[in-house]
Amino acid sequence: MVLGLAAYESSSEGSDADCADYYGDTGGGGGSGSDAGHVRGGWAGHVCLPVSGRSGEQLRALGRACAAALAGARGAALAEPHISLTRAFYVQEHQIAGFVRALEAEVAGIGEFAVAFGGLSAYRSEVRGGRAFVAADVAQGAAAVDRVRAAVDRVMARFGQRPFFARARFHASLARADLDGPAARRAGDALGAQLGEEILQLAAARIDAVQCAFGDRRFVLALGQAPRR
Repeated sequence: MVLGLAAYESSSEGSDADCADYYGDTGGGGGSGSDAGHVRGGWAGHVCLPVSGRSGEQLRALGRACAAALAGARGAALAEPHISLTRAFYVQEHQIAGFVRALEAEVAGIGEFAVAFGGLSAYRSEVRGGRAFVAADVAQGAAAVDRVRAAVDRVMARFGQRPFFARARFHASLARADLDGPAARRAGDALGAQLGEEILQLAAARIDAVQCAFGDRRFVLALGQAPRR
């Protein structure tokens, strides 16, 4: 298995380019939620599908293995495995409650589903030059993820925000490293040789919620449940 360096614009990388600022990393190199909270006069936001349970633990372990292999490039595992559904965006504090209520209503008609990961890729950040992310690609269940993405896009449009990437390639980011294009490709070859078998042994993940993060504030919304009054 060989990791490829996917172009940011044609992937689902979205705000995963800065996801350490929302979810931290295990090496102390990422920002905290409070660091990312107030940006450009508003709150930095991100919407994702959390990956928890056995699958989440396996992804964290795989992220640590990736970070160890990339230690020479300041590799660090990401602390909270997730599948991004938005780019980075910003809202005013008074808009947060309305955004969450609107999203809760949109996902009320979408039930739980499973995803499986199959393959590792490296994604380049357009926001932070020289930074790359190693991720586990969604191999099964992408259509269900895309249905949630469409619901999120409707809410984003209502609040004047950009939609997600038109040609989304869904994935769960595992680790970050400071790499340029050629270095990322070389690291991808090495990681693919070391970790190819581990990605094949990942358990299928049950996706039962969508999460909004605004700085250090988290809102977890269950899929398929009527909005709270």
